[in-house]
Amino acid sequence: MKTPNRRILFAVLVCLIAGSLWCAPPAGAQEPLLEIPEDLRPEGANLPRLTEIAGGEPCTSDLRYDDNGFPEDPRGLLAAYPEGDLFLVYMRAAAEPFLLYAQFANRQRDAVFLARNGPVLDPLPDGRLREIPRGQGALKTNETYISLVEGLLLPHVSDNLKAYRLFPLRDLYLGASLGLTGLLAEARYVHQERYFGYAAAGLNLFGGADAPSLAPLAYFAVPLHLGAGVQLPFLSSILPGDDRWSAGADLLLGFGDADQDPATPAMVWMPGVFLELEKRDLFGWGSRWAGFGERGDFREDPRPDNYHLRALFLRLGLYLDIQNGSGSGYLKLDAVFGFRYNLVGPHIPAHAFKETRVIYLNDEYREQVLQQREKRRLRTTAD
Repeated sequence: MKTPNRRILFAVLVCLIAGSLWCAPPAGAQEPLLEIPEDLRPEGANLPRLTEIAGGEPCTSDLRYDDNGFPEDPRGLLAAYPEGDLFLVYMRAAAEPFLLYAQFANRQRDAVFLARNGPVLDPLPDGRLREIPRGQGALKTNETYISLVEGLLLPHVSDNLKAYRLFPLRDLYLGASLGLTGLLAEARYVHQERYFGYAAAGLNLFGGADAPSLAPLAYFAVPLHLGAGVQLPFLSSILPGDDRWSAGADLLLGFGDADQDPATPAMVWMPGVFLELEKRDLFGWGSRWAGFGERGDFREDPRPDNYHLRALFLRLGLYLDIQNGSGSGYLKLDAVFGFRYNLVGPHIPAHAFKETRVIYLNDEYREQVLQQREKRRLRTTAD
């Protein structure tokens, strides 16, 4: 749309938009509806987010017009035709296209999901379900796109769109347990609710006991467990509630010559396997905030209720005593009961609770905005 009066229309449009965006809010208002961001750099490749385009043109069979005559697709995104590095918008009942000047994204956090128990299904506005896979988290945002078009006073405002940023669940647990090998403190890392590794050390309560049947537990003073395993989701339906079954391998190391007997080894080592059951939602733990401190305001603290977890666990182990098996039997059993808490939960991607970002700026429009800002600065300095 190239006419001799185009620059005049452009200047009038910019003045009207700038006046509406930068004027003081009315009494009682907390903030303007939309403010052009100070940073005019587009967050991507300076391309507007538009309806899907096939063969250089929008799919017209799916287009409709909103109440203001803007063409848009079923998702409410503006439809425009690319022409070189410009974008043209064909309004309803208009003979010539209008030039797209700018597009901004207004975003606000909608929710944070942590898919710990299984996949999370979140309904979209059109009725479809978005799946967050087990072991993943999702930062859900509500996005609205505001598009400014040449010569038009009203901008196009898209429908609310949902966007999801996935991130892996990673947790560091600290815990304590009591078992046949002693009183233990444990550190455990869990990756995406599937794989884990741990180390546990403590005091052997049977160390030095005069009980040959407990061999080799009586031989050492300090037990050290090093283990790793996988969670078994196919067993989770056996018991009611939020439970975790896991299995893995464990290496038991015993240090300190507790029995002071030269006939027994000063250091014990036994490889083994284990099966563990973890219960997380006993006593209603899963229904409220489980952090040690108070949760902050939701605008600044995005952690959901299931960010921190408290759990009881029971672990049964079977070890192969290669060192002492000929005298006391090769297979040894262990039973452990304990408690753990994820002191460090998953990292939620950094984000603002709500923000307005530049998606696309036409070069002429950018120049006009910068000129308007400079005029405001000079006027403020003069005042």
